[in-house]
Amino acid sequence: MAVERQSSALPPAQPSYILRGHASQIHNVQFVRQNTRLLTGDADGWVVFWKVETKRALAVWKAHDGAILGTAEWGNEKIITHGRDNSLRIWQLRPADESALPTVLPAENAADQQSKPWLLHTLPVNTLNFCAFSMCFERPPETNRLSGITPDAVLPLTSDDSILVAVPARDDKKMEVYRFPDEKLRFVVPRVQPTDTGMAMAVRLVHHAGSNNILVLAGFEGGLTTIHRLPQNKSSGLELAQLVYLSKPHTQPILSLDVSPDARFYFTSSADATIAAHRIPELTSDVENKGFSSTDEQNGNAPFFPTPGEEASTSAGTEPFPSQENLPSKHPLNLSAQDDPPPGAELSTTPANPLEFGKQPISSAKISAAPPAGLSSLLSSAPPLPRMKPTPAILPNTTIQPPFKTSDTKHSGQQSLRVRSDGRLLVTGGWDSRIRIYSAKTLKEVAVLKWHKEGVYAVDFGAVLGDGDVRGGGQEVCRKETGLGKLQRQREEQMQRKHWVVAGAKDGKVSLWEVF
Repeated sequence: MAVERQSSALPPAQPSYILRGHASQIHNVQFVRQNTRLLTGDADGWVVFWKVETKRALAVWKAHDGAILGTAEWGNEKIITHGRDNSLRIWQLRPADESALPTVLPAENAADQQSKPWLLHTLPVNTLNFCAFSMCFERPPETNRLSGITPDAVLPLTSDDSILVAVPARDDKKMEVYRFPDEKLRFVVPRVQPTDTGMAMAVRLVHHAGSNNILVLAGFEGGLTTIHRLPQNKSSGLELAQLVYLSKPHTQPILSLDVSPDARFYFTSSADATIAAHRIPELTSDVENKGFSSTDEQNGNAPFFPTPGEEASTSAGTEPFPSQENLPSKHPLNLSAQDDPPPGAELSTTPANPLEFGKQPISSAKISAAPPAGLSSLLSSAPPLPRMKPTPAILPNTTIQPPFKTSDTKHSGQQSLRVRSDGRLLVTGGWDSRIRIYSAKTLKEVAVLKWHKEGVYAVDFGAVLGDGDVRGGGQEVCRKETGLGKLQRQREEQMQRKHWVVAGAKDGKVSLWEVF
């Protein structure tokens, strides 16, 4: 009994630090550069770049004319911001640039026209549905296929490597994936038919190490979540993603989602009280996944057609054409009753133009035998090609599947969700001003952090770093350093190793918590 009384008498947890400086509600928080820096963005479009060791601002600028929806780091020299002013911007912010930028905070009446980091790219995007962007490197990081952990000996991806950026499309039920630095639209994630998903509310790009695919995870207004696979062929044209998973774990709009470090599971939170875990399907190497042309899209699900190099595979038993019963009524290969040939007619197995898929009316005059002439007379004596029955193509699976696991938290409005880099914990920020930490394995609540008086809109974990990962934020340590410099470096490395949780709330304050 004494132990129970002592545990119940413990005071509630308190944040380690409070960062004040924003004059409006916080919409985004993110640790960057190996926990040495912190990015925060508010509803007025201001971005503050904090140094975690000193808890002071290193750079402050107004990145957008509307609220900040999301941020990301592109290597160690570029920062990406996404605002409600219908723009996504990429800034150059090198470690050497930090000392040249203003540090006057928005709460101190910072001027809108003060100097900013160098603007490298601006992309007009749709932000009517409050859906933040997602970024991943086009080249996957070298990982251990068994553990999913990046070896220490592998050089990290840098600002010179190309990236993919997923944003909501102009049709807010679709998404678009751009490639930078060439600012080229590469993929379109089509609508899910016949299900009405509503607007896209959350998106995440992730590398699936087991199959070497890039997946687009999405959450929608109707409580549905999807996984699409991006084509791997080297086509330079616009391509359509392929649906591989569809689930409806929520009754309210999905507000946030995040993926486990090994890309085997991902988690969704919603305006309802449910947190759901989803198992990412086992995908093989994308040998057969050829991209669809945007002109082939029919109601959001384009059929699969072979490339010319794959047509020869039919003789080995691989028939690439879809069966007629699986095709929609208006599909170019679906012949209606009015197009049926008369009884006894035979159709040639070799089309005149193998790349022409439009509907071709068949008349009895064309079917009637005609005496061969010219080149046809030479070919008429050749043996006929073998006739093979086509099999269905790999079409998207639109069957709604149950999630892997769900948990009723009894607390509606889980605004933000993040998974820790070790995959053990996930954290949510709620409309009830609480920060809740859950076990990623069981989805059971393990801690509740309360300090903010108003709703928490953004949360993030600091990366769990080992001794080999702590390198002073990517900066080389000089062999000869003064006593003060050595002390400062040791303090910074100590801050990097801590297990941080950061939260931003409607009250304009940012809280830093040290957890287990």
